[in-house]
Amino acid sequence: MIYGELKTQVASYLHRTDLAAQVPTFISIAEAYLFRELNIKDSQLSTDLTTTGEYADLPVDFLSLNKITATYQGVAYALDYQNEPETYTGQTTPTKYAFENGQIRIAGASTGTVVTLYYTPKLTALSDANTTNWLLENAPDLYLYASCLEGAKYTRNAMMVQGLTPMVSDALDAVKRFIERRGQPSIGSLQIKAR
Repeated sequence: MIYGELKTQVASYLHRTDLAAQVPTFISIAEAYLFRELNIKDSQLSTDLTTTGEYADLPVDFLSLNKITATYQGVAYALDYQNEPETYTGQTTPTKYAFENGQIRIAGASTGTVVTLYYTPKLTALSDANTTNWLLENAPDLYLYASCLEGAKYTRNAMMVQGLTPMVSDALDAVKRFIERRGQPSIGSLQIKAR
């Protein structure tokens, strides 16, 4: 399914031919809710950040952090989070990070230090120019139900709101479980040995 098909299905599901102009708004409001509720780890990206002093700008599509690594003598290691990291005299390698004023602070960094940021980006909202995204490809039912719920609220159709609310909740829970499962290994070489 792509954006144009979703708009058609929303209007059809609502049994209304007079809402074509409002359907994109229903989808947009549904997206705002869904994007707040979901952390889609499948879309994880990595990028190198170069510091100015101890600070580096976050990517414009940054949503949530997975980890930050620095390389010292050819070995990559993860930095630890500390709300207010302190830099000690003589510290020559990055050790901790914090978020400050929309930037990331790398304690122990100097201008030109490169760290690798692994993060989950914001989902891109659907539009005529962006006809699909991870959520629509993997959970078209959730997109449809959530968009129709917004349409039912708009038309003040209490019976439809009552029917769609648990459908959205169930589909959202299913997508959260799907995301969680995809982030865990399936059967592999991990073995538990008795002592």
